[in-house]
Amino acid sequence: MHSRMSRCLKIAGLLLAAVAARHPPQLQAQQLTWGTSVRGYGFLRVEHAQGAARRDTEFSIFRLTTGLELTPGIKLESHAIGSLLSPPFSIASRVATSDTFRYLPLEHSWINGEDANWNAGFDRLNLQFDLKPVRIVVGRQPISWGVSYFWPVMDLFAPFSPERIDRDYKPGVDAVRFTIPLGSYSEIDVVGASLGSAPSKDWAAGALARIHAGRVDLGFMGGKFHRDTVAGGFFTSSLAGTGLRGELTWTHSGDPEDQARDQAEFWRGTLGADRQLAPTVTLTLELAWNGYGVADPSEYSSLVAADRILRGELNGLGRVYAGVATTWQFHPLWVFANTLLVNGNDPSGLWVPTFTWSTGNNSDILLGAQVGIGSRLAPGQIPRSEYGSIPATFFAGYKKYF
Repeated sequence: MHSRMSRCLKIAGLLLAAVAARHPPQLQAQQLTWGTSVRGYGFLRVEHAQGAARRDTEFSIFRLTTGLELTPGIKLESHAIGSLLSPPFSIASRVATSDTFRYLPLEHSWINGEDANWNAGFDRLNLQFDLKPVRIVVGRQPISWGVSYFWPVMDLFAPFSPERIDRDYKPGVDAVRFTIPLGSYSEIDVVGASLGSAPSKDWAAGALARIHAGRVDLGFMGGKFHRDTVAGGFFTSSLAGTGLRGELTWTHSGDPEDQARDQAEFWRGTLGADRQLAPTVTLTLELAWNGYGVADPSEYSSLVAADRILRGELNGLGRVYAGVATTWQFHPLWVFANTLLVNGNDPSGLWVPTFTWSTGNNSDILLGAQVGIGSRLAPGQIPRSEYGSIPATFFAGYKKYF
């Protein structure tokens, strides 16, 4: 662990020295910006689950964000967090949090038991070099590729799960990133990252070109991710007031387990639309194809332990999906969001209605539910549908930013 940290610090130090040699720092007062936030959720499962001692789950997280401008063009960013999840394993908590595999040992578990998990660490810790025109970011940072909302296929850097409602912060990954502008709204992103503790299989290196062409934005990507070779692209446009978007990727797997499953190559894709139906009502639609998934629910058990499922790269066991979300601001302080995810192979669905009450300029209270629709688990905890096996759960949340 210490050797990994030392290697990364040496690399960051060499980059910093190279930049300093080319752009000598100018003496000035260092500028520090900071902020804090507190988020807490409580979940109550309606039905009893076999083998579960508790029906309740609590999740809370404190975040301290800082930005320090060291010299003109060099900035240090950090997000220190402390989180508590009790019990530590809960499907319901995926609406607010998810696990992320990283390389740098920047977390410490103070309590790691059957009843609770209390962690502290950094979700961001990076140096940013603005060399004009190239921007370099070294360290833990958020990276988002693609344009999909529910089922991203190009975002291979800690994507959100489809049911996630708390998307204020994208999880950070350990990476070195070069961003080169090509003109108005066009750029090239080059990323080298380690997305886990085993560099031999968890390293990633890829590039994404974003091109603005009038009413259409295009993206083309390619690289190596977790022993896979991945290539793909995206588009965004608009037609008669409706936003249109789509992604498509081709993956040549380097995982020996995929060879045994006859999944050496597969395609994934999404099509989406966004429209404002009224001044206070918005609609989001998305269709997705998952070539890695299976059509028969009896085969789900063979996928749940797959490496790309465990690391969160894929968030679906089936092949055909549809998602719809509506947002209605029926009062200046109240918003109702209604999300429905559908697996077309089972068929099954996941319904997530949420009320948000704005209690101040920087605080919200959330009330909602997560309801699985479809066939329940068969004897022996064998899934007969993907979403039907998720127990109905009520939740309440609080978010405050200082």
